[in-house]
Amino acid sequence: MIAASVKVLCFDVFGTVTDWYSSVTREGEALSRETGIELAWGEFVTRWRLEGYMAALQAISSGQMEITPTATIHKTKLLSLLAEYGVSGLTDAQIDHFNLAWNRLDVWSDAVEGLSLLKENYMIMPFSNGDYRCLLDISKRNRLPWDGIISADFFKKVKPDPTIYLDAASLLQLPPAEIMMVACHAQDLTAAKNAGFKTAYVNRLLEFGPNVPQEEKPIAFDYDVSDFIELDRVLRADR
Repeated sequence: MIAASVKVLCFDVFGTVTDWYSSVTREGEALSRETGIELAWGEFVTRWRLEGYMAALQAISSGQMEITPTATIHKTKLLSLLAEYGVSGLTDAQIDHFNLAWNRLDVWSDAVEGLSLLKENYMIMPFSNGDYRCLLDISKRNRLPWDGIISADFFKKVKPDPTIYLDAASLLQLPPAEIMMVACHAQDLTAAKNAGFKTAYVNRLLEFGPNVPQEEKPIAFDYDVSDFIELDRVLRADR
């Protein structure tokens, strides 16, 4: 009865709670309607995510880069991509607004209902590499029922640094075994499991858009579900 020993559920945000691909792609399409710029926005957004934010996290994790605000990381890559795609004529205000699309992400359709159900038995909160302001904006926009927020900002390091999970446990004043990491990323969950956390894998098959193969899961996790509503159901059954 793993679920009975858990006190807190910590959630990855980008991909697990939010549908970043569709959200930012829609904002790109809106920018096209406003300006007449035509781009393959799905490709653009995926590169923005992988070559910008994810690459920056790797650099931070390896010590090659200091912790940097999420919006700064995004804008650096955005300007580079706009130049590469030959986009010109955007005002500073248009660029800044589009850059903050990542603070206006929409959540998956099951998120609010599922989180509300899970909150009946657990403390729930994000545990994300996103900076505190970004997490606040996303939470406010989507009326997410968090009990609190944990940002990598607090620890000046990023997941999957093996020590950051222990830092989060210390912040919560709980042993790692009483915390469950919920994510759609095997790397995050593997690191959390190695730190002693319980783990739940959420299969967000459209995180990177349609027709993209799901990542491999090199190890088994405690729970493997399709969404937060199913997670609530299996946890209740296991209590």
